[in-house]
Amino acid sequence: MQENQKFTNNENLMTPKVSVIIATYNRANYIHEAIDSVLKQSYSNWEIVIIDDASEDTTGEIVRKYREKDPRIFYYKNQKNLGIAKTRNKGLELARGEYIAPLDSDDIWLDKDKLKKQVEFLDANPDYAMLGGGIMHIDAQSKPIKKVLFPVYDSVIRNIILQFNPFAQSTLLFRKSAALEVGGYSTEYKVADDYDLWLKIGMKYKFTNIPQVLSGYRIHGGNITHTKRLTTAKEILEIVRKYAKYYKRPTMGIIKAYMRILLSYFRT
Repeated sequence: MQENQKFTNNENLMTPKVSVIIATYNRANYIHEAIDSVLKQSYSNWEIVIIDDASEDTTGEIVRKYREKDPRIFYYKNQKNLGIAKTRNKGLELARGEYIAPLDSDDIWLDKDKLKKQVEFLDANPDYAMLGGGIMHIDAQSKPIKKVLFPVYDSVIRNIILQFNPFAQSTLLFRKSAALEVGGYSTEYKVADDYDLWLKIGMKYKFTNIPQVLSGYRIHGGNITHTKRLTTAKEILEIVRKYAKYYKRPTMGIIKAYMRILLSYFRT
């Protein structure tokens, strides 16, 4: 927490360039790692907006201790569980930054220069609205499992985006104005609201990925349940059909979506 010493009271009152949005629900075991990974960033003109979707664990206590040490951290708790899309949209509404950096509360940022690289890119490329990067799958103890990189060029992404989601949420930095322009996260979806938002943004702006690992994506029992796989597969099929006329190779996307649904029935 030594980074806090860099800031004077006047600097804390400045409007941040980046709003890190952490939507969380019962992640007391992991959220401290997510926050710590932001504090380690070399880029410091940020705020963290934490939206707690009515957690029943000690998430609030943990966050309040961070807030006491760093006034750039803000905590809000929903009175009742609203679901991920409404909670993320609440974060968008409260965010003051020009850029939004979503961070799932069980994920972490691995590259200390993540925000620095992304802010510099979006500042220099106004035709791009969204910039992601690669991930490292990590286990419950944050040990690395597997590296995954995603397509870089906008033209390549458009060719495959209906076949799979080439953006990992916790790697992204996107323009708040672009997200609000297209209506934010859709509350129609319980799981794939982020995929829907990326496709909406891509209808108006370019997007890309940095070919480097930026974030750790945590694999644990809470995020890979059978029910979630099936729900995700069904929502992806609906979303692919919805955007079929705006992106390339929609037929292949629909076929793969059906395959995901079938496979979800056989996976435990």
